[in-house]
Amino acid sequence: MSNNSRILLAGLLLSAAALAHAEQADKTKPIEITSDNGCTMEQTKGISTCTGNVVVVQGTLRLNADKVVATQDQQGNQTLQATGRIVTFRQKLDNNSGWIEGQSSKLDYDSAKHFAVLTGNARVKRNGDLVIGNVITYDTQSEVYQVMGGGASAGKGGGRTTVILQPKTSASQPAAAKPAAGAAKP
Repeated sequence: MSNNSRILLAGLLLSAAALAHAEQADKTKPIEITSDNGCTMEQTKGISTCTGNVVVVQGTLRLNADKVVATQDQQGNQTLQATGRIVTFRQKLDNNSGWIEGQSSKLDYDSAKHFAVLTGNARVKRNGDLVIGNVITYDTQSEVYQVMGGGASAGKGGGRTTVILQPKTSASQPAAAKPAAGAAKP
C-alpha cells in the first residue's frame, strides 16, 4: 500500500471515528490495515478499496468490515463506506470517558456534511447508554443522534427503536424533595 493511499484511508477512518470525542491521541498512532483479498488504490480518482475481512487498527480504534471504500476529493473532503454481514467499530473516548462501540450492516461517513450513518440492525453503545434501530445518523458537529426503526428508513414511518440511558451518579442527582410545610407526617 503506498504512503498516499495509506494517508487517505487513515484520514477517512479517523474521520469516521470522530463519532463521539474519540481518543485524540489515536491520530498520531500508526495505522495497520489487513485484509484477506488486498487493497486497490486509484490515486488519480482518490479511491481506495480493501476487501475480505478488513481490519483497521489505529491506537484504540478498531474497525472490522468485509469491504471498505474510502474516497477523497480535490478539496480534501472524505467519504468512507464500510459494508459487510456485520460492520463493527470500537474506540476509547477522551478523558477516560469509557468506550464507544457500534455495529451495523453498513457505515457511511461524509466529512463535508459531518454525518455518519449506520444502516441495517444498527446499534451504538457509549458507556452504558445504548441506541438501537434500523438506521442511526449522527451529526459529528452538533453531537445529535437520530434513530429510526425499520419502516422509517423505507419512508413508511413506524418501526421500533430502543434508547437506553443510564442514570447519572448519585452525586449529580438532585436532593430528595422535602415535604411541604404543614404536610401530614406518616
